[in-house]
Amino acid sequence: MKAVKIILILIAAVVGLRFIIYPASQIAQERTKKTSEPLQNWKPSDEARDIKYVGTQKCLECHSKNKQIDTPMAHATMLPADSEIFKKNPLLKFKTGPYSYELAKRGSDIVYTVTDGVNKISEPIAYCFGEGQKGQVYIFYHNGQLYESKVTFYKTIQSLDFTVAQSREVPKSLDEAIGRPIPADEAVNCFSCHSTAAVQNKQLKPSNMTQGISCEVCHGPGEEHINAVKAGDVKNLRIYNPDKLPPFDLSQEFCGTCHVGFEKVLTMEKDVETIRFQPYRLFNSAKHDTTDPRLSCVACHDPHEKTQRDPTFYDAKCFACHLSNPGEAKTPKRNAPACPVSRQNCVSCHMPKTDVPEMHFKFTDHWIHIVKPDKR
Repeated sequence: MKAVKIILILIAAVVGLRFIIYPASQIAQERTKKTSEPLQNWKPSDEARDIKYVGTQKCLECHSKNKQIDTPMAHATMLPADSEIFKKNPLLKFKTGPYSYELAKRGSDIVYTVTDGVNKISEPIAYCFGEGQKGQVYIFYHNGQLYESKVTFYKTIQSLDFTVAQSREVPKSLDEAIGRPIPADEAVNCFSCHSTAAVQNKQLKPSNMTQGISCEVCHGPGEEHINAVKAGDVKNLRIYNPDKLPPFDLSQEFCGTCHVGFEKVLTMEKDVETIRFQPYRLFNSAKHDTTDPRLSCVACHDPHEKTQRDPTFYDAKCFACHLSNPGEAKTPKRNAPACPVSRQNCVSCHMPKTDVPEMHFKFTDHWIHIVKPDKR
């Protein structure tokens, strides 16, 4: 596995990341065996495959201790009326050149208005993407087309600024000023990773959508699972369990479906800031391979729980591989050397936060390595 990673990196250096397409099936050495389960090889962006979604509340009838509903993922998409940002900020304004922007509560709607001082375009916000941990971008319809708003609300500055990846130059027209039209295929991808059951037959069906990432995005629709439980079929529960995946597949293919794994980065058409693509950054870390579960996404993050923000929480995760002091005897399962500098706050040095100015946020770099101060 290590040799394969080195070869990939060398190829990328020669021909450029944007031109490489290297199927993940050639990289992963371990695959889940074929079973009779209808959700075999499920991915978070997959469709229902003729199985009905049952909804989170149905899942909670048995999995009552599940706290996933309180996570930011569970609120990755919401209706404007449910947005805490608008409850606290019923009027938001922004200006660039001759164009003025306004997001304002009008009755039961949040209306997005852009004006050049003479003419204006106003549309009600249809969906909010993001709970607001970092920011919240707005989706609306204009002339029957889905649009991404030109401006985003950013938590750090508590105000609007340009949406990431949209031009910061003064728009040439009012139509250009309102934002970016979202192509149909991109809309399918966006809603697949921000909501539940929004795609049917590769078409976006917002009327079927459940807000946010629910249990069924990662485990597949639950109709057959409930039927199996009621029938007492414990050998084939007809639900997908990604925890059975090899660590590499889990991080790069499963979590990487939405959080962006290395394959997706390699096929991107233009250079992008990769610091916020956690699986891709993790791919660069030493020992991230198909066999060691101590270096995968779920080794540190439980998707059913809120993300831990205290750096010291992750020290125990580091010590699963690294000795806590040089004098400890090495074991097959804990054989990496101890850090000569410190025994706590490991992530502050080896996974430093990196500022992405256009997002007004510092992202934790998931490339775990020895970071030189001038290389952050």
